[in-house]
Amino acid sequence: MNQLGPGAVRAEYDRWDEDPVGRPLTCTRITRRTGQIATFEFVADDRRALPHEPGQYITVSVDIDGERVSRCYTVSSPSTRPYSVQLTIKREADGVMSRWLHDNLRVGDRVELSGPAGEFSTAFHPAERLLLLAGGVGITPMISILESIHDLAEPVDVVLVHNSRAPEFVAFAEELARINAENPHVRVIQAVSHDPDGAWLGPVGRLDAGMLGENVPDLLDREVFICGPDAYMVHAESLLLSLGVDRDRIHQESFVLAGAEEVVVDPTAEGLHAVTFAKSGKTVTIADGLTVLDAAKECGIRIMTSCQNGICGTCKTGKISGDVDIAHNGGIRQREIDNGKILACCSRPRGPVVIDA
Repeated sequence: MNQLGPGAVRAEYDRWDEDPVGRPLTCTRITRRTGQIATFEFVADDRRALPHEPGQYITVSVDIDGERVSRCYTVSSPSTRPYSVQLTIKREADGVMSRWLHDNLRVGDRVELSGPAGEFSTAFHPAERLLLLAGGVGITPMISILESIHDLAEPVDVVLVHNSRAPEFVAFAEELARINAENPHVRVIQAVSHDPDGAWLGPVGRLDAGMLGENVPDLLDREVFICGPDAYMVHAESLLLSLGVDRDRIHQESFVLAGAEEVVVDPTAEGLHAVTFAKSGKTVTIADGLTVLDAAKECGIRIMTSCQNGICGTCKTGKISGDVDIAHNGGIRQREIDNGKILACCSRPRGPVVIDA
């Protein structure tokens, strides 16, 4: 029998359903965490278990204004409580799905969920000593990991450093305080960037070498998990590397917009393909094996993406002409493909293509 990682459970199913497009679940509870963060809890009508490993994410799919919208969210409930799934989501001003969930979803409503997926989990990176670094709503996978370990009474040494903008933005404060008080193997450090009233009892300031040195003197001996806004993730990784942490011991999770990252194209490779983005008028040439998303990144076209594994459907876009190979994992239906839709993250051009973006 294979040894399980901290907080992991032996799940009977890798997915919740044999149908890769997901299954409808019913919202049974909505809990406000802060002014902009809420937890949405879902159960299956047949009370079937919804197994996941701590830190994994699922995909939510909803019809909004006549369009199918899919987004990935980390499960915030522990793996030890598999008969419901909780998603803790921040309402983003420019977030189509997060706005819809906060403004429209009510207890009793049904939403399509699929998954779980992802390897940002102690199940896949087991260790006896963990450091969890969370920025803002990046606490969601960490509360799942912590509660899973706590429920199983595993003697795993865990330090959590959670940075929030201000005291009123701290999510899961009561739950984390309870685990910190009850579990001798867990230390929770809550820090805020701003404390205008001067009443905060914990550290004040951003994550830095001093904060880590004071609270995690054995930093180099720990497996590190990071989750939070993109700027936080970049800062945290750079800080850890500067302090000598082995890059192979740093694990990250975030769902962000694809930016204008450099894509290396070998001009000597056989099979170069021109990708044209019709709305912007930009054309880029990429090598065999690269994706439409790679092409978009190279020329600064911003395409919304989440899983980048063909699961969530977030990067779905239109193809005006040309042929592509789509190696997806359930994030798009065949009838959508037949109607000219593709997933940018897993669509590889066979020749010149024109994309509706």
